[in-house]
Amino acid sequence: MPVSASPQPSPNWEDAMEATLEWIKATSPSGPQIGAAVGEWAVLAMVRAGRVTIEDPWMQSWITDIANVMTEIDDITAATGADINHPPSAGTFPTDLRRWTDFQRLTLALGAFGLDATDFMGWDVTAPFNSFVPTAQRHALNRTILADIFGLIALNSQGNTEEQFLSNVLSLQRNDGSWSLDPARPTSALDLDITAMALQALAPFYRAGAAGIADAVYRAVDWLLAQEVPDPEGTAQIIVALTALGPAYATEAEYYVELLLAWFDPSTGGFRRPTHTDPVNHLATIQAAYALVAYWRFVNNMSPLFETYGDFTTLAVMPAPSAPPEITGLPGRHQDVSVPGVIHLGRTFADIQGHENQRAIETLAARGIISGRGDNRFEPDATMTRAEFSAIIVNGLGLPAKSLASFEDVSPTAWFAQAVGTAFYYEIISGVSATRFNPRGTLTRQEAAVMIARAARLCGMDTTLTDIETLNILAMFGDYRRAANWAWDALAFCYREGILDDYEFYIRPRDAVTRGEVAEMMYRLLSRASLI
Repeated sequence: MPVSASPQPSPNWEDAMEATLEWIKATSPSGPQIGAAVGEWAVLAMVRAGRVTIEDPWMQSWITDIANVMTEIDDITAATGADINHPPSAGTFPTDLRRWTDFQRLTLALGAFGLDATDFMGWDVTAPFNSFVPTAQRHALNRTILADIFGLIALNSQGNTEEQFLSNVLSLQRNDGSWSLDPARPTSALDLDITAMALQALAPFYRAGAAGIADAVYRAVDWLLAQEVPDPEGTAQIIVALTALGPAYATEAEYYVELLLAWFDPSTGGFRRPTHTDPVNHLATIQAAYALVAYWRFVNNMSPLFETYGDFTTLAVMPAPSAPPEITGLPGRHQDVSVPGVIHLGRTFADIQGHENQRAIETLAARGIISGRGDNRFEPDATMTRAEFSAIIVNGLGLPAKSLASFEDVSPTAWFAQAVGTAFYYEIISGVSATRFNPRGTLTRQEAAVMIARAARLCGMDTTLTDIETLNILAMFGDYRRAANWAWDALAFCYREGILDDYEFYIRPRDAVTRGEVAEMMYRLLSRASLI
């Protein structure tokens, strides 16, 4: 691609930026949430474009959310002695804040406001990652190069650096000038994004003339400009990198801004992916938004997107939060939903120590929502029957005993008969036919998602999605077409709300769901519904 022949960005790139920033607010009217689709990256875009301040009402739910999650981390640490930096205990911590990159992303967003992330309402958000740990000694969640790249970027936003992060990034550059999540594997499409991100981390050192940086930057830029860009996310990362490198790359930055606009949808203000005719995608739109903000700052001679520290004479400290509000649930929850209180403080099982679902299992066990299988075992990786799941979901919502069910394979004297009848009454479950429930059948991941989504409606959550929204979410996964059509909306809802993890490439809809996974889904449902 001959950059010298690149077109000048069309005059409407600023209009696209404005429309995309409006899209962010319109899709999340109640404000951003930590770790959500409209989360820290959206906050960064809005702040660096000068659209919001920390006092803005739109920001308050995010601030409250940070305080709640940090408090939860403190409580887990105090109760269990777990250390988020050392395996296997990292699996016990909140999904929204357990990786280094989660804390790094939050540090960047706080830095955009001029806030001191080392003393945010009394918490040091940088603590998990601000001291270098050799890759082999890290928890598995923190072993990718992204932890080093964003460690550099986040610490720089606070006016600090960690030379060993820098050395590690430089040492992992491939001979062709690129970086990869896995240097041992062949080049992949994702290498373009990783290489652009590495350049973003090196940019301040490059502009300062630090030794050994220029050659790495030149080789990376040469490699990057020779690649075909397949999507708006990769294009956005290149724009952020080039604008951070400085005026010498103005022509190249212009080219990629024009390229990015090919995915822009003027009718919505969003960006489409993977092709220009596909539905608007949340992730693509958020990344395009902050890339356009980076370019806007670049052409107006402002500091680069991530380099926030120099914009403030001193970093501000927010006061510690007041006592958290009483948990009452969402306004629209069914009057019969009443989550049990803690009755078994400190309840745990021998076989969940260090398990990724430990926190969820212990939280639910403490309330009597789930139980073990004898001999101090929970068997988190075992499968679950439809009857067992019915009992857990009825217990979890604290629903009173009801029954309208009349399944020929559910004996009135069976231990699960009342739970099945109650779950059927509240329309959480249905039979496999008009007369059979198949209580001992193994529950699949897609079946669990459907039942969780139905329970979410009882909790007052909005589970509605348009067909485009559902496809937009599920299309991120390589096997979404294996899911039954009747499960699509429920799966999309669970991914949208963070009830299912979206960091895996596969949904595995027809696989048996494990007991640990069910505990995690139930825990996240109750958390998202403000019931625990």
